[in-house]
Amino acid sequence: MGAAATPPQMSPGLLKVAERAKRHPDVRMLALAHHIDEPALERAYRSLRKQAAVGVDGITVEQYGERLAENLQALRARMKAGQYRHQPIRRVNIPKDNGSTRPIGISTVEDKIVQGALREVLEAIYEQDFLDCSYGFRPGRSAHDAIRKLDEVITSGSANYIVEADIVSFFDSIDRKVLMEMLRDRIADEKLMRLVGKCLHVGILDGERYLEPDEGTAQGSSLSPLLGNVYLHHVLDI
Repeated sequence: MGAAATPPQMSPGLLKVAERAKRHPDVRMLALAHHIDEPALERAYRSLRKQAAVGVDGITVEQYGERLAENLQALRARMKAGQYRHQPIRRVNIPKDNGSTRPIGISTVEDKIVQGALREVLEAIYEQDFLDCSYGFRPGRSAHDAIRKLDEVITSGSANYIVEADIVSFFDSIDRKVLMEMLRDRIADEKLMRLVGKCLHVGILDGERYLEPDEGTAQGSSLSPLLGNVYLHHVLDI
């Protein structure tokens, strides 16, 4: 395992979660959902790009923020009561150089807020678990860091060969059932797991078509890169 990431904006409660996760790498974590409180939801809102594309409800980040305290209070109340439902994701197909397209999912502002707050809790745990050789989609790390490390290994004569590979349609083909089992290896809070499930099992509006895929996690969701890293941590890194 590498050095754990502890972003400066992490709440004192989540810092304790991170410390506990680091001390007890084989222990399933309890009492996590309550960390998604109104301050956590507000942090997630403040991290959104103001010009971000709108979801199926047409509400912009600015519009949601006009009654921010009221909106977050109502959102938190629905989450506590188990009444929160993730709205369908609007799909946009971005052209690629090879003539194919890359599907991007655009969530509503409210769903982006939930994704961000949920990611913050999961990161507090999994940044203690991920290996030092993992660089993609992690806080404080980038592809340039990976290249520098690779250059260091090559220069020292420690590498005999290099393999470059690309996983085709990775996010679209993740086995959700397996992913949830992986998460339960570390998370014992079923309330939090139900919230993850709500963010996974989401309908997609693609033009005039409404789809309900039974696998994958939507590209464009701020939660998807972390969930993808959890999956790869199990099937590739370890």
